[in-house]
Amino acid sequence: MRRKILFSQPALNYRFTLLFLLALTFIGCSKKLLITSPLAVTPDYLKQNAFTAKKAFVLKDNDLAFASKIDIIKNAKNELRLVYYIYDLDETTAFMTHALLEKIKTNSDFRVKLLVDYQWNYKNLDFFRWMENQQPNGIQQIEVRFYNRPAVSVIKFAEFMTIGCAGDTIGINGKTPNCADEKQRYLNKYNSLLLPEAEAEMSLEAKIFLAGFYSKDPNGLLFATQLGYARELQNLAENSSSTPTMTEDVKENLKKVMKLYWTAKTGNNAERIKAQIQLSIMGLFYGEQLKPFINGLETILPFSLKDLDNSPLMTNPEIDYITDYSHHKLILADNEVAQLGGRNCANAYHMHPNNLEKKYIFMDTDVFMDLDTRGGNIIQKTYDELWNYTTMVATTASIEKHAPIGYLYLINKATKMAEASCPKNLSDLEKQGCALQIFVQLMESGTEGLVAEKQNEWGAKYEKYLQSYQDNYLDKSTNAKQWTQLETLFDSNNGYIQNNTLSNTLHSVNAIPLTNQPMFYVQNVPYNLTILKRGNLKNRKFGSEYDQEIEHGKMIQKLWEDAFQAACAKSNVTNKPVEVIIHQGYFSPTEGVVQEMNKLMNSNICPNVTLKIYTNSIGTTDLTPINFIGRRQMQYLLQKNNEFNTDRFQYYEYNKDRLTQEVIDNFLNQSSVKEEISSFSLHTKVIIFGDAIYIGSANAEFRSYMMDTNNGIFIEDAPELVAAYKKIFEELEAKHIVVEAKQHINFNDVKQLRAQEERDVSALLERYSVNERESMANRKAELEFFIRQFYATLDQVTVAMKKSLKKKKLKGPSELDALLKVF
Repeated sequence: MRRKILFSQPALNYRFTLLFLLALTFIGCSKKLLITSPLAVTPDYLKQNAFTAKKAFVLKDNDLAFASKIDIIKNAKNELRLVYYIYDLDETTAFMTHALLEKIKTNSDFRVKLLVDYQWNYKNLDFFRWMENQQPNGIQQIEVRFYNRPAVSVIKFAEFMTIGCAGDTIGINGKTPNCADEKQRYLNKYNSLLLPEAEAEMSLEAKIFLAGFYSKDPNGLLFATQLGYARELQNLAENSSSTPTMTEDVKENLKKVMKLYWTAKTGNNAERIKAQIQLSIMGLFYGEQLKPFINGLETILPFSLKDLDNSPLMTNPEIDYITDYSHHKLILADNEVAQLGGRNCANAYHMHPNNLEKKYIFMDTDVFMDLDTRGGNIIQKTYDELWNYTTMVATTASIEKHAPIGYLYLINKATKMAEASCPKNLSDLEKQGCALQIFVQLMESGTEGLVAEKQNEWGAKYEKYLQSYQDNYLDKSTNAKQWTQLETLFDSNNGYIQNNTLSNTLHSVNAIPLTNQPMFYVQNVPYNLTILKRGNLKNRKFGSEYDQEIEHGKMIQKLWEDAFQAACAKSNVTNKPVEVIIHQGYFSPTEGVVQEMNKLMNSNICPNVTLKIYTNSIGTTDLTPINFIGRRQMQYLLQKNNEFNTDRFQYYEYNKDRLTQEVIDNFLNQSSVKEEISSFSLHTKVIIFGDAIYIGSANAEFRSYMMDTNNGIFIEDAPELVAAYKKIFEELEAKHIVVEAKQHINFNDVKQLRAQEERDVSALLERYSVNERESMANRKAELEFFIRQFYATLDQVTVAMKKSLKKKKLKGPSELDALLKVF
């Protein structure tokens, strides 16, 4: 999952910073306990989701998993439902989109629903509108919706950021000495409005602001705020009787605030944390010594804006959870066939290493299922509940009402025209003012032409990528790829798996077959999943609480907790060894999982349980901070007074050098070796509990528990599947593709761990050539400050772990989970 990471910074009161950014337990005793398995009687939250897969395959190979998705599309009869976090237009996604378009071409009654994540996919909005506009039969047969649309509180924030305080600017006669109060009165109109009504009330500036935010376009944000407060800046500069005169330096500082705000939300890791720190420091210094400027600054930033209940608007959970993702991965055809797991829609998930994908090739796990009637109905119902959850799901038409992306195209055009026509000796502020004037003039012609042009560009990209997949991937054969058509790999009309000799070189197990296998469909959603509340989707749930997971929609983590305990109970009942295996690309366990792991390793509670973890190393992951946090957690668990210093606990990491050598030896021509090559990274989300197994999209880390939607399947009794999956680990260990790495996380104290962290950070800086980049030449001090604050965050993890393991029972919300939910 290539996603952006937002750092938490407790050392400088980062809760305050986030306001700016939209920001069953066992009883320990001295003797072995005999515990009844909680899954001996299926709990209600699972019972209602039980079904049977008439035929199923656990798919480890990327090409095979992509071939099965294409097979599902080609063989669908009436409808397809898809939901993905990432749907990026590249070679494989173009081929998948082509299959969808061919499907609707041949059947005018065929319908496609595609739900994608708003945060990740908004920037490509016109690609999805281009898809909707492909109407070979003269009617719309493909509909795309976006998860986590901006709520009313977010709209209010956008309005606040883009309106000035001059009376006629916001419809209030006369001028008041307090800008924030004036804005508050104006924005109170939103308190009684439903979301569609609020969208209809939005100003143009607020719409551009949201478009700039979701497209990660700082120029859009700056134009929106300038449009809104340009008049107010002039008033502040000229009217000294109401507020102090603003110098050019002060104006520049206000502009920098906006840039910092944007960078803190969307920059790379180093840029984000630096911007957050600077915003926090600015907040600390807005005290008595700068009181004369408070009114002016309140024009720009909502320090005191109140919500409907008189609480600060920026503590509204809709803003605090604005970056919640739709992290589902699912394709469902006709309530008959489905595939889910860890793979998004992009080259990195659907290819072997090749010259088209230069960064990561993800190692993942999907499940293809031929469903019984009950299973099809269950998955369709859960999909439609999410699809129709208009509180959080937007159509492309509704996005046009609250975040019209066409204005960003207009801003881009105005900026280019300004570069060519505005005087060259202007200051940055004057250049932006010149571009703003051109933008206002261009607005008279509207955005329709630019939108149509952009959609045509997406259409051309689609054609280019489609041809590239055929020419540069399908038609290419190497020693690790001896096929040129996907039907050669997977064809459900001719016995499903067609090529048993397919090899990904990492291990020999590419597909594990299942027949008439009982399963449970599990999911995380933003609403209550108890039977009595099911279908009552009015109230969105935020975060989660221990022992209240189902009420908060977090079925997957509740399942994990129960399954951990069931594995222990089984080992005690049978007095035989039981293995719990966590195979996860991103391993930084929540407080609940930490507690369950700690119990498994307690020799008085679960003496026959072995816990194994297989995860990314710092060298193989695309989300390095997760490894640093997870290592802090494991370092504390491995202390001498804890139970993890035992052979019953094993910890493996993927070996970067061996994975690179696999790529060089088996996937690329030797002539390509000197070029930049794609590297393997683990993306799988699997946990084995004895003979039970979970496969899905949820990571064993904080976001998957506190924020994102997820889905998966749980099989309670699958010894053959588990044995086949374990064979993968045996081969990985034998080839040294994974290596025992407990010694890398077993430190005597935090001081020793810090020394290793410093070595790893230095290696990362060298790996990404940070010290050689010209852009970093004048930012060494900022980078060093960022690194110190990151270490401070890691120290907070250690403190939180100590507090957590002192608890005899978890209840309610977790401070540890809340601390790290934004990573």
